[in-house]
Amino acid sequence: MKKNEEIIQSIREKDRKSTVYIHPILSTEVAAKYISAFSNGNGGNIVLGVYDDGINLHIKKSKFPIPLEEAKKILNTNVSCKIAEVDFNGEVLPYISIDKSKELVKVNGIPYIINKNGEILEMKISKVFLSYSHADKDLADLVEKSLNNESEISVSRDINVNDYRDDLDEFMRTIRQHDFIISIVTKKYLTSLNCMYEITESMKDSNFSEKLLFIVVDEEDAQYYKEDNIYDMKAEIYNADKRLDYVIYWNDENKKMDKKLKKANLPYEYTTEYTLDKRKLVSIIPSTSKFMDILKDKIGSTFNEIQKDDFKTLKDIITN
Repeated sequence: MKKNEEIIQSIREKDRKSTVYIHPILSTEVAAKYISAFSNGNGGNIVLGVYDDGINLHIKKSKFPIPLEEAKKILNTNVSCKIAEVDFNGEVLPYISIDKSKELVKVNGIPYIINKNGEILEMKISKVFLSYSHADKDLADLVEKSLNNESEISVSRDINVNDYRDDLDEFMRTIRQHDFIISIVTKKYLTSLNCMYEITESMKDSNFSEKLLFIVVDEEDAQYYKEDNIYDMKAEIYNADKRLDYVIYWNDENKKMDKKLKKANLPYEYTTEYTLDKRKLVSIIPSTSKFMDILKDKIGSTFNEIQKDDFKTLKDIITN
């Protein structure tokens, strides 16, 4: 929190980056929004009794009560802030000093930020769906941890299609509601029925190509796996023969499923789960090649390359 001498310096220097000046009155709602915005940033101050005309600061008197406690009541979480006073050229000016919060602070369910012009804006939360094979959980953990450090990003992961056994359409609506999809592309990812089904259905979104972000895993990325989880993970999507191998793989899987269902010759109620997998297989086959074409035509980074700057490349795209 700011000390009195720092507040005095902010007024003298007309600092508007971390300080806002209010006159004549601060309402409960506006106070709450400023607290939310500063808490969601790097902290800041609300100085009362100072009129800001956009160029100069004019020292006035503040005779109105500060609605701090009332403002706190419409926040979703506790915040670290204090009320104090500073003597500036003989005038006593009250101020609220607000610390950065570890949690996202919302006013009536809405988080706020302050832009470069000192204006309060609703914070846009970008929803990101993390698509990966459970064999690559170690990489997914690192991506999620880094992205979750950004208050403007919300990460979803580990939604299992089997939880939506009775409503696949509802499952896919859940994914399509996200602003971005990050795919961790490995050999097991491209041969996972659920992973490829997620992507295949997501491709029906007209904005899929813009929403898709991906990391192509190479052998050097083995260093980020726990020792017991290391396998031959490289996807090799830039190799035409390997891409063809994936297409052949899914065609073969479909033929195997047909043979098993025909051989079983069981009533429908006994084959519901297999029928679901068959439906997914049928949808995957025609789009497998198209998905890999999208990947090969874009420049993907390896996990090692993209994590060097704490996934800044991904974060910049998601938050801008």
